[in-house]
Amino acid sequence: KTLNDARQNALVNMAFNLGVYGLLSFKRTLRLIEKQDYLSASEEMLNSKWANQVGARAIELSEQMRTGEFYE
Repeated sequence: KTLNDARQNALVNMAFNLGVYGLLSFKRTLRLIEKQDYLSASEEMLNSKWANQVGARAIELSEQMRTGEFYE
């Protein structure tokens, strides 16, 4: 509830791709988001097997999480 639209959208996008349980496996990322450490959370997103698999999409969603703005 406390995340802005862009950050919520990044998580929804990940959940759509990974499934909810897949997203929940990003424990460090989710903890960092709870702490509002969006820079570290975005780095953790990229430090994953998922990021290697989806490539540019992971970079876009990571930037969206880091900045809180929709990726253009």
